Amino acid sequence: MDEQQLTRVLSSINVWWNGLEIPTSLKKAETRRKIFFSLSKELMNEKDRDILCLTGPRQVGKTTLMGQLIDFQIKEGKVDPKRIIYIVADSSLIKLNTENVLVDSLKVYFDYVLGESPESLSSMTYIYLDEVQSLEGWALQLKSYEVYPNLKFIISGSSQTKIKNDSSESLVGRIKFRLILPFKFSEFLEYHYGNSIPKDINFCPVNLREAFKKSIEEGNPSLLYKEATRMQIKLSKEISKIKKLLNSYLIKGGYPGTLVYDEDYSKALEKIKTDLELTVYKDIYQMFKTRNSTDLMTLLTLVANSCGQKINYSKISSSIGIDRRVVMDYLHYTSLVYLTSESKIYKNSKYKQAEKQNKAYLIDVGHRNALLGEMNEKILSESNSGLLFQTAVYDHAMKLRFNLTNHMEHEIFYWEDGTTEVDLILSLENSIIPIEVKSKSGDKAIGTIKKFISQHEKSKWGIIITLDELKIEKNVLLMPLWVFLILC
Repeated sequence: MDEQQLTRVLSSINVWWNGLEIPTSLKKAETRRKIFFSLSKELMNEKDRDILCLTGPRQVGKTTLMGQLIDFQIKEGKVDPKRIIYIVADSSLIKLNTENVLVDSLKVYFDYVLGESPESLSSMTYIYLDEVQSLEGWALQLKSYEVYPNLKFIISGSSQTKIKNDSSESLVGRIKFRLILPFKFSEFLEYHYGNSIPKDINFCPVNLREAFKKSIEEGNPSLLYKEATRMQIKLSKEISKIKKLLNSYLIKGGYPGTLVYDEDYSKALEKIKTDLELTVYKDIYQMFKTRNSTDLMTLLTLVANSCGQKINYSKISSSIGIDRRVVMDYLHYTSLVYLTSESKIYKNSKYKQAEKQNKAYLIDVGHRNALLGEMNEKILSESNSGLLFQTAVYDHAMKLRFNLTNHMEHEIFYWEDGTTEVDLILSLENSIIPIEVKSKSGDKAIGTIKKFISQHEKSKWGIIITLDELKIEKNVLLMPLWVFLILC
């Protein structure tokens, strides 16, 4: 280890030690996501010494959140800037000067920056460790610092499952996971409206979700229908702008890095493709030692081409030229880094579920479109645009269930009985909501939803997502796509 050079490198990253502002490259945006506010409160609770772990896919904004939290701690939390260190675990600059990134970085930090040993720290000191999964043995190293009461670790990584596995023995029960995902449509609206956002948009998700919960409790969608109607009236002057932003969202998705491009979809396409390649050729390869990253990228393209349709493992295996079991492994890996998700058939018996094929989705519509090389307004009117809308609804339904079930497993099913099929089944503790997605009129799907309800005791009502319709037919609610996405 070159102590002096390592100290210089860390000082060049942690510029706040010398009284400078948090660099734009770290905090990137002034806009704060809703999760920032809960994280900042959590972080400033000095009695809570659990490790705070931000997980989520590449480029979803984990590093930005870290930068914003550091900025908040210094400016509003009144933390001494020298008591905050940010370490990029896979930094080539740091690795040039040490083979033990964490231990050596902290050694020079305590010796030359703080001038205190970890056991005798005079006040709380915060250690941010970005992309922790790239460090071998990180969990054991963090455990060695656990005995020091004035140390708080904030870490990040692309795979919650891998971090859990790596830390299962050393740090069991000591890590609090916070999942960071691409922007929901409501967040996308808030970003683009900025300071000019009507206050009704801020409260719409809250009011709609409360109406959704009450409709579930009463087994009747009328409360949700009334709230959606009130919202449409309140936002009548904004609907044309909201629909225009909806089109933009359906084309480029919710990754923060694409927001700055507005309607320059070619640059958004280039950005997403680059991030996908880094995820496949670097992150997944390093984490799971995949045999052939090019085959994995081809698999993602095939999934993108059939989002919302049943997976034919044998056909994919033959098409790519890899073993069927490798296809299943690759889909498992991509799900662990939040690129893909699989939807199982809804059955009471798990044995029966195993008999049927799963459906596969790219979680973000921007990823789907980028993999297909289709990132323009033309895709909104193509014959398969229904699958594009279904991808967005699936993603948002997962997020809705994630919130409603207190961060339990967020699984979304589909249903079929040989003659009829329902796109999505939102399964909650005491209720089952069937959801059909239609790119045009939803009238023909009313019978499908009613058939499902008649066969399932826990299902009292259902939803049909369309482009513009808002009406209620007894126990079936037809809802515009943009309203449903805001609800989630």
